[in-house]
Amino acid sequence: MTPLFVAMTLLGCSDAGDQCTALRRLPTHYVSVAACNAAAEDVLTRLTEADAPVMAVHCAQLPTVEVASR
Repeated sequence: MTPLFVAMTLLGCSDAGDQCTALRRLPTHYVSVAACNAAAEDVLTRLTEADAPVMAVHCAQLPTVEVASR
C-alpha cells in the first residue's frame, strides 16, 4: 500500500473570506486529511504572520510518485 501524505497550505484571504491565495505550504506532513484538519486550529492560533485580513488553511493529499524497481 502506498503511504498517504497530506500537506497543509496557508492561505491569505479577503475580508469576506471568499478570495484566497496560497501563501506557503507548511513543512509538517500528516497521515490523513482528518489529522491535518484537526491540527488547523492550533496552527492558526500560533500564526504570527498575518499577511491578509483573514488567514485559513487547506489540507490536501500530496500526489504520490510510484518508483519502478528493476
